[in-house]
Amino acid sequence: MGLLIAYAILVLSWVGHAFIWTSVLNYVYARPYPKHLLKILRLITGLNVLGFPLLLTSAVNPEWFNFVDGSGVFLNGAWGHAVAAYGVLCLAVGALVYPIINLVRLIRKPPECLVSESSVTLDLWKELGPEAIGNGNGRLFAQLPFNDIYRVDFTDLVLALPQLPAEWDGLTILHLTDVHYHGTPSRSFHERVMAEIEGHWPNPDLVCLTGDYVDTDEHREWVGPMLGRLRGRDGNFAILGNHDLLHEPETVRTALTEAGYTVLGNRWKEVAIRGVPCVIAGHEGPWFAPPPDLAQARECFRLCLSHTPDNFYWGLMNGIDLMLCGHVHGGQIRVPVIQSIFVPSVYGRRFDMGVFEKAGTAMVVSRGLSGKEPLRFRCHPQVIRITLRSSSPRAPARAVPVASPGRL
Repeated sequence: MGLLIAYAILVLSWVGHAFIWTSVLNYVYARPYPKHLLKILRLITGLNVLGFPLLLTSAVNPEWFNFVDGSGVFLNGAWGHAVAAYGVLCLAVGALVYPIINLVRLIRKPPECLVSESSVTLDLWKELGPEAIGNGNGRLFAQLPFNDIYRVDFTDLVLALPQLPAEWDGLTILHLTDVHYHGTPSRSFHERVMAEIEGHWPNPDLVCLTGDYVDTDEHREWVGPMLGRLRGRDGNFAILGNHDLLHEPETVRTALTEAGYTVLGNRWKEVAIRGVPCVIAGHEGPWFAPPPDLAQARECFRLCLSHTPDNFYWGLMNGIDLMLCGHVHGGQIRVPVIQSIFVPSVYGRRFDMGVFEKAGTAMVVSRGLSGKEPLRFRCHPQVIRITLRSSSPRAPARAVPVASPGRL
């Protein structure tokens, strides 16, 4: 019995240790730090998590095991006491904090603005076979059993937004993000996805892209032929993501412009949709700065394209009605019950995927179509069509709320 308790304490402490270091990694990966430093930190974090038992062992005085006269000191000096204190912290996190966070995530209610959500899954491995793999880095991962990178969800969301103009009832937005062109999945895979979008959801009112188009310079040439196939009746809009920053971002902007997109950058633009004014803003921060300044923007419906959901509270403070995001890929690997683990966000797993709402600002976070690391488990790639409904066509104008970062 005592041995079982000891094992349980070890496991819970190990879980707490992993949670602490993964949270730090999530936060740092959300910041605009150099990629080579982030990769080193990811490696260190992985080794640190795996080496937790060695850390605990180092706290114990080796002479204690000799039992020469029963007077040995159990902990190895100041280092041992420090490790023991950290172990107690890890046990508290693993036994209390982490389970509570998971429970809250499991029981949280869907946001009021979400009327319905449904998905149709297209299994492109069954359709294309090895042709779907391509020749990009990580193609060996792409062939692993149970990898979900080829099972694309086409998700229909219906959102009821109180501030929606009556003229926009039924307005459709095609949201595509994180295509990550780098050779794997193959061009045939991406062409098939584009063809499915054209056939499954023809003629959306708006097409909105929220960044991360390329992971190599040579694959910038895919942008036009692929994304140029999509056409919105009232316009095509795009912003860049952090991966685009590494591959001549101005060249990527030019490719998108030539493909028929208004590339917003960190700016806003007023457009008429069905004869009604709308402010469409782009937010590419924190990788591109400064963030958009909406001080002079009209008080009308505000749509924001933000690469990361970390800008949600900025959206609250700037009266954004609907924000579209990607970047975090749903975590890519989702463990049963626990769900996502590594999510590059300063808020950790809070905004990993789905629909969120607070004080009149709704946010849709897509899992994205691809990724630099072609590995997904229980986390399908995703393309989203949003249909907007007016829950109160004559709702009074909303005062711009002031939000406190870190609260939802």
